[in-house]
Order: sequence, then structure tokens, then C-alpha cells
Amino acid sequence: PTRRRFSAGSPLRKATTQPDVRWIVLGYVAGAHGLRGTLRVKQHNQDSQLFDALDEVGVRLAGEATVHRIQELRSGPKGLLMQLAGVDTVESAEALRGAELCVPRSLLPALPEGEYYFVDLEGVAVFTPDDVQVGVVERVQEYPAANVLRVKSEEGVREVPMREPYLVSVDLSAGRIVVDELSDLDVERPS
Repeated sequence: PTRRRFSAGSPLRKATTQPDVRWIVLGYVAGAHGLRGTLRVKQHNQDSQLFDALDEVGVRLAGEATVHRIQELRSGPKGLLMQLAGVDTVESAEALRGAELCVPRSLLPALPEGEYYFVDLEGVAVFTPDDVQVGVVERVQEYPAANVLRVKSEEGVREVPMREPYLVSVDLSAGRIVVDELSDLDVERPS
């Protein structure tokens, strides 16, 4: 198994509350491993190696976030095992069960041309091919059969599949997404 130890430094600090920082959830704490406070981590993307490149990670539990220095990271039988500064007992590790492990959006690696992170679609204006704005992306919803854009408008929320013929184009630099065939889709009306 891969094992990485990190240098000493400040064990933890309050997460930044700057409004321009977008926290991206990479996984969550599944529980404790052993008696030293090691965390069992479940990643949302099992193939991601982003944790390997981090010196610290945001830990968000019940809406409160702190940033912890990563002391050790290694592969375990059921995922990653992570030792955080300031978490050194089984009780302190169990207290973090269910906590989200986050990084600022700015730390995600750049993607090739034409690819994008789902989080970057949030807040982007959505238009028809005739240049009529139909709403704004609320978020991307991932279902087993398909990923959909949740497009919010005055009439409600419409889930637009992220495939042809519904998704025509995504141009993040222009801040626009073009969709089509909306008459085929139901609208969730506000209650």
C-alpha cells in the first residue's frame, strides 16, 4: 500500500469564510480505523489521486468547517486511511463520522479543452437554440442512469439530461449552456 507522511505544521485552523471560496466535497469519513484516530475515508471518485497531492483538507460537519493538516495517507482494505493533525484518538475519529472532506475549487487540476467539473456548471445561464433564456443551472444531479442539469426558472425546476438531443453545448467561458427538446421534460412547480 502507498504510504505518505507529511511535515509538521499548524494542526488545524478555522476554514476560510471568504464568499469566493467554493468548497468541493471529495469524500467523507466512514469511521475510525485503529486506536490512534486514523480515519477510514470513502472517496466519491475511487480513481482520484487528489488526496495524494494535498497537505491539508477541509473537514465539514454539521455546517462547520475546519482545515486539518494531513499527517499520513495510505491505502487500506476498504479505501483510504488518513491521519489528521488534532485527531489522535478513536473517540475523536468517531466524532467525525459522516464529515465531508473538502478542498477549495481552486485546487482541482485543470481539465482538457471541452471538459468541465459539474460544480462549474452551477449558476450558468441556460438558453434554447433560439437564444431564449430558460433558466439557470441549480446543480447537477447524478442518477444511476444519467446525469441531469437541474435548471431553475420562474416556472419551476426542469431536469435536463446531459446527453443528446437535450444538451446541445456548454461554453463556460461565455457563461452559457444551450439545451433543446424541453417540451419532452416535466417541470417541478414550486409549492
